[in-house]
Amino acid sequence: MSFPKVRDITSAILKTCHITCPPVDLEPVLELFQAAVVNSGNIAESALLGKKSGWIIKVNPKLRQERRIFRIAHEIGHIYWSDPAHHLGDPQLGGNLERYCSKFASLLLCPYEWFIKDAPEASYDLFTLKKIYSNLSHEVLAMRVCYLKPLVVTIFDNGKLYRRFSTPGLGYPSAPQKPELEANESVDLYGTYRESSGVIKWKGMERRVKVKGYPVFSEGYRRIILLMSVIETEALDNLAIDEDMPYPFPEY
Repeated sequence: MSFPKVRDITSAILKTCHITCPPVDLEPVLELFQAAVVNSGNIAESALLGKKSGWIIKVNPKLRQERRIFRIAHEIGHIYWSDPAHHLGDPQLGGNLERYCSKFASLLLCPYEWFIKDAPEASYDLFTLKKIYSNLSHEVLAMRVCYLKPLVVTIFDNGKLYRRFSTPGLGYPSAPQKPELEANESVDLYGTYRESSGVIKWKGMERRVKVKGYPVFSEGYRRIILLMSVIETEALDNLAIDEDMPYPFPEY
């Protein structure tokens, strides 16, 4: 399947705005697209309004800062694709526009060519990457990491399973496995980064896995992100991953 080359689009925008390193400042991008941001408590997260002199992006002021920035970048994606010339006759775009706008936001705030160097240098550690890409959430960073190496990502929100996904094409056990549950319990108990390991049944074989657990706690916000990888990865190295694939969740 062919996907819109989102990373080429966002890279060109950053180049035009002379943005060369993280964290990305969206002000020059907003100026390029003749867009202004205003607060509005009457919307769930964000909304886009057009007018003769430019665009208005409404954002709920109660959003966490990372979420606010991501939603602004998401709406800039809508502005970009509001131009029919940018559709390029792509039959995949219409039904996936929300997902592509989220991919646009992610690649605008965390460009592919930067991340493929920064992530390995950071050993794919979410806390280290968060220091570099400070305006991206840990969840988005986890999503980006799983497009670079085979991973299963599990997110618990206030003690409940919130989301579970993997590197595209990887496949994974539908329910959290014992090493994941142990890591989640340990992170929840100690409130710090924790690791666990064990053997699970995966793709018809017993595989040894390692789980890294990250607490993302703040006032009124308590999430634990688990990254599970197979220690012996030979059987998982031939995945066909395209960074321009739309994310499976439109809100990311």
